[in-house]
Amino acid sequence: MKGNTMKSLYSGALALTFALASFTAAPAFAEQAAPFRSAAPEAFSSQELQQYGLSSDVAERAVALQEQGYQIKVLSTEEAHAYQAGMTDNQWLMLGILAGVIVIAVAVA
Repeated sequence: MKGNTMKSLYSGALALTFALASFTAAPAFAEQAAPFRSAAPEAFSSQELQQYGLSSDVAERAVALQEQGYQIKVLSTEEAHAYQAGMTDNQWLMLGILAGVIVIAVAVA
């Protein structure tokens, strides 16, 4: 009985691994249609940042970061999405779940 349970647990973990691999193993390729261009960095005042929709607290924090040498750029929605590189939060969550399943499968074995 234990042998069948272990085989089904191992098979389930393996199937889950292959299912999640489609989410996490996809390489990120940049589109070559147009070169990525962004606005040049410039110093913004707290009022200017609030005009872009930041709250006063966030705007003050941004100004403080500018004073420390960080650069602030205003991006379009498309440019902001292009900065989304690497793995998303959902992909990290799936990897964590997968790691948990593997640890449990190994512990039970």
